[in-house]
Amino acid sequence: MPLLSIAIEHDVWQARGQDLMSALPAMRAMLCEKLDVGQEFSHLSVNPVFCPKDQTLVSADLRVLGKEGRGADLLNEVAGELQAMISSACKHHASVRITTMDPAKYFTRR
Repeated sequence: MPLLSIAIEHDVWQARGQDLMSALPAMRAMLCEKLDVGQEFSHLSVNPVFCPKDQTLVSADLRVLGKEGRGADLLNEVAGELQAMISSACKHHASVRITTMDPAKYFTRR
């Protein structure tokens, strides 16, 4: 269950937003494949933001449930692929943060 939120600075959004939106299906496919989860359990969002220009202008936060086989090596690989995909689409360096959530403390209602 990858939950991906991408914050993209407003000016970068104006210039590259369509490219980023076009890249979302490939990002979802990669995340679901690497994390071994069905696409129906994924949620991706893009949020144009206003922020200081001296910080990373594109930032992704990925939240995943902890699960056997989702160790640091796999998550580092996912972070690298995601960073490359977002950076390529936006033509700006993107930062990626991954948070692993405890399944026993996570609740969702659909």
